[in-house]
Amino acid sequence: MASDATPDARGEIGRRAPGPDGLPAVGNLHRYLRDPLGFVERCAEEYGDVVATNVGTADSHMLVHPEHVERVLVTEDHRFRKAELGQGRLEPLFGNGLVVSDGEYWRRQRTRMQPAFRPDRIATYAEIMGERAAATAEEWERGETIDVTEEMRRLTLSVLVRSLFGTDLGALEAEIREAFTMAMGRFEGANMWLPGWLPTPANRRFERGRERLDEIVSALIESRRETAADRDDLLSTLLVAEDERGEGMSDEGVRDEVVTLLAAGHDTTALALTYAWHLLGTNPDAAARLREELDALDGEPPTLADLSDLEYTGAVVSEALRLYPPTHATAREPTEDVTFDGYVVPAGEPVFLPQWIVHRDGRWWDDPESFRPERWLDDDPDRPEYAYFPFGGGPRHCLGHRFATVEAQVVLATLAPRWDLEPLASELSLRPVITLRPTEPVEAIVCEP
Repeated sequence: MASDATPDARGEIGRRAPGPDGLPAVGNLHRYLRDPLGFVERCAEEYGDVVATNVGTADSHMLVHPEHVERVLVTEDHRFRKAELGQGRLEPLFGNGLVVSDGEYWRRQRTRMQPAFRPDRIATYAEIMGERAAATAEEWERGETIDVTEEMRRLTLSVLVRSLFGTDLGALEAEIREAFTMAMGRFEGANMWLPGWLPTPANRRFERGRERLDEIVSALIESRRETAADRDDLLSTLLVAEDERGEGMSDEGVRDEVVTLLAAGHDTTALALTYAWHLLGTNPDAAARLREELDALDGEPPTLADLSDLEYTGAVVSEALRLYPPTHATAREPTEDVTFDGYVVPAGEPVFLPQWIVHRDGRWWDDPESFRPERWLDDDPDRPEYAYFPFGGGPRHCLGHRFATVEAQVVLATLAPRWDLEPLASELSLRPVITLRPTEPVEAIVCEP
């Protein structure tokens, strides 16, 4: 590793951060692919809060102190932009949607989309969430074995479809789910690091999935344009949305945001719910305390107003997001040299902020590996704010974070009084790709409490 002193853009003198030695051309990619979570854990343990990680063909840094996270996402966000590495991988699916776009276009799109997530809209979506969760409760049967992740994906996609389009799409829901499964395979394991133009099976499946998604979404946009002003579903809101100049979105812009919402809005919440069910299933005392709180609902799905009284339910969701954050790392890229703890990160060199590490750091969390929802019922004044950032932070924090947390709480509050999910495996095996995903199906037996 280079260690020569170098001034950053503000004149601060810094050296190259420590980190594991890599191989020519691939850096530490081979170590990362062999054990991604173990690799970042060892880097943080061996090298500290600022690590030169060098995963892949470009140099990079990992920052694991909450103060550094806050600098990158909030107080010095003007010195950082979306990492081009991540944008290039996601753009073929998401186009120029919010998770990919940057700069002025991103700001105007976010302004246009804000009304879709006002509290009154969230209250309407919460009704849909409760209805679909109640329908799922009726479909399950005592003693059956289910794939929890697939059940939660089916449920959350159903919620998204009804919230986005204001109607049941019938067989199209299954097609959307299948198309996403085909497309997301491109981001699994080594596939994520291969060029998109290579004719690999994963790339060919990706193209088929993306093309089918485009067909479905484009047809829905075209059919809704004329009636959007008279409807209050999410798609109609996007079609009539305007920025401060009074300009609306193009069909292409709407397509990118709809695909982004469908992907990010159902998959990440489904994963959060999967991990919450697993944690409840392996911690029966917590499950019993959750059901005790939910007795006040008398078997009815909660409204948005009810959630403020369901403190333990919210704590279960927060603790699941702490231990198993679906967004396991956030990436940014400095537009100028920046110094952290005396180490300089050159302009254009990606920095990774790993929720997986920060959320489990014993400096900020007592008994960090344990599932303890009660920790969220009392504030810890000594814990840095950005010791927990499942939805990012600053101007680019996840626009749908309120939708996601409400959905997770409503689904748990609707299903948990009716059913327990008894895991077949006591431990989870995970792989961090775009999101933190199980390597094997998370199976559970449906039981009565």
